Amino acid sequence: MALHETRTIQLKNGDSIIMRPALVSEAEALLTAFLEILPTSPYILSTAESAARKTVETQMKWITDANEDPKGALIIAEHQGRIIGITNMVAFKDSKRSHRAGLGMSVHHDYRGQGLGEALLRRLIEVAQNIEGLSFLELNVMSANQPAFKLYEKLGFQQVGYLREAYRQPDGVFTDDISMSLDLRARPS
Repeated sequence: MALHETRTIQLKNGDSIIMRPALVSEAEALLTAFLEILPTSPYILSTAESAARKTVETQMKWITDANEDPKGALIIAEHQGRIIGITNMVAFKDSKRSHRAGLGMSVHHDYRGQGLGEALLRRLIEVAQNIEGLSFLELNVMSANQPAFKLYEKLGFQQVGYLREAYRQPDGVFTDDISMSLDLRARPS
């Protein structure tokens, strides 16, 4: 487990948020959070329908795997006992790519624009910088998701690839994919 510490942060609106590792006992709450977040998150690959097919057991396995992975992390943001944000990273398992980790992030719509995504991502980057042998964090972002793209750029991610019309939204509109990478070796610890 790469992450041990609990932190409290203040959002722009003054709310106190706890950021910490997810616990296996919170599998149902994590699933509930996804079911709340996904219907208002058109730029996340998972959908409310796919989340509805998940079970508490699959969430328990996901949490356990993240907590036991020396090159992984699963960080939640909690407000008044409710999970409102999630970020995670998973390193590739094969030896040729084990220096790279992919990341994902979800923030509840009621808390967007308050600095929560930035705080979660900064914490994940901090954790990643302290993992021996991890050199890059990688992500994909839909081109229509400009707030996320700008946040990733602000935190040092660089565009490394572009795939035209990679995603089709439920309304039939296509969105391009932007691949981004953060060189952890080039960042001050």
